Amino acid sequence: MDSESGYILTEVWKARPSWIALSLEERQQFFHEKIGPFIMSLVEQGAEFLGCAINDNTGPERMDYRYMAVWKLHDKAFSDRLEVGAKEAGFLDYFEQVNFSGNIIAPDVMNADMIQLDA
Repeated sequence: MDSESGYILTEVWKARPSWIALSLEERQQFFHEKIGPFIMSLVEQGAEFLGCAINDNTGPERMDYRYMAVWKLHDKAFSDRLEVGAKEAGFLDYFEQVNFSGNIIAPDVMNADMIQLDA
């Protein structure tokens, strides 16, 4: 098997001081008015939410980010639209976020890439 179908986007983020400064009511309002509708629109367009997590890794390679979400999407263009939409919704005003995305591939394809990688 050379490849799977689809595209994966992994979002990793943590709160900025601007989020901490908001009251609980303001945070709830932000999620109710901005983030909830944005996520629903993604699902309506065919995004598959695979899961989320709160980072509890205590190992030496731990990332200094608290939250993670994983999406299965149609393609890179959809991933790019999701990232732009998150910024437009104001999410990045309150959270520092990094993303990792790519086509779904089989382990043998990834392993071959690592072996052939120019160092």
